[in-house]
Amino acid sequence: MPYVFTQAANTEAIAECEWGKAAQIMFTGFSSCIGIIAIKNNEVIGVHLPLHDGNSAVTNGDIDTAIGLLDGGAYPVVIGSISAWEASAAAVYQHLVDTLHPVDQYAYGDGTYGGEIVNGRIQPRF
Repeated sequence: MPYVFTQAANTEAIAECEWGKAAQIMFTGFSSCIGIIAIKNNEVIGVHLPLHDGNSAVTNGDIDTAIGLLDGGAYPVVIGSISAWEASAAAVYQHLVDTLHPVDQYAYGDGTYGGEIVNGRIQPRF
């Protein structure tokens, strides 16, 4: 079953399968999750991607939907538990990277992260 993404009520606490857009964003804690972030109209757009949504594992279709939520944003970033994705969903992660190419990657592992615009690029937040 495909992931269902909803707009976050709070862009400082974007939960799994939520997306948000603001001057700066933060995701809720990652434990095997990643966030994808881009810049559109001087705002940061971010999507919180889990490996599993409680029903099914992430697919290339879910990745395509999530990338669509970035609305063609510039300077894409992947942040979070990248090693978990490379170990558990390598082909899907590679699809994400190939589709966003070029993409900056911040393999920080589990934690709470976000992003803001600094000098026209995305600066990770902790």
